[in-house]
Amino acid sequence: MSKKSIVLYVLAALFAVSGVTALPSGNVAGGVGCLVIAAVMVYFARKKKAAGQQATAPARAAAKPDKKSKIVETIRTKIVGVTFDNEDGENRQDILSKMSGDEDITVEKYTYNGEPAAYVKWGDKIIGNLSADLAKDLAGKYPKARYAAEILEISGGGGTHVRVQY
Repeated sequence: MSKKSIVLYVLAALFAVSGVTALPSGNVAGGVGCLVIAAVMVYFARKKKAAGQQATAPARAAAKPDKKSKIVETIRTKIVGVTFDNEDGENRQDILSKMSGDEDITVEKYTYNGEPAAYVKWGDKIIGNLSADLAKDLAGKYPKARYAAEILEISGGGGTHVRVQY
C-alpha cells in the first residue's frame, strides 16, 4: 500500500470518528459532512490503489528483489533526463503524466560513452536516468549490485528512492 493511500485511510478514519461523535450531540450537518468527506477519502485511496495495480502488473514482477539480496544503502535522488524523448519517439513527460506515483519502477545499468549509466524504467518505458555521477559512484562501490527503486514524488522537488542491493 502506498504512503498516499495510508494517509487517505487515516484521514478518512479521523473524519468518520468526528462525524459519528457529532451526530448524537445534535450537529447533524457537521456529522454528515464529516462522514461524506471520509467516504470520499476512502474512494480516492481505493481508486489510486486499483489503478496502480492494473497498470503495473508486469513491472511489479521485475522490481521484486531477490530473497538472497540485502539492502546495503538507501539513496534519495531525482531522476534526470525526464524531458527527453525515448528512441521510439515517445516523450518521457507524456509517460510520467500517465503515472500516479504508485507504480513500481526498475533501474537498469548500461554503459554510455564508456562510463557507467543507469536507466529508470516503468515496465519497458524509460522515464529517465540516474545522474552520471551517481551511476558512476554506485558502479564503483557495488559493481555487481542490482538496484531497486520506488517513486516518492513525480512532480517538482521529489525524486526516486533508490535501494542498492547485492
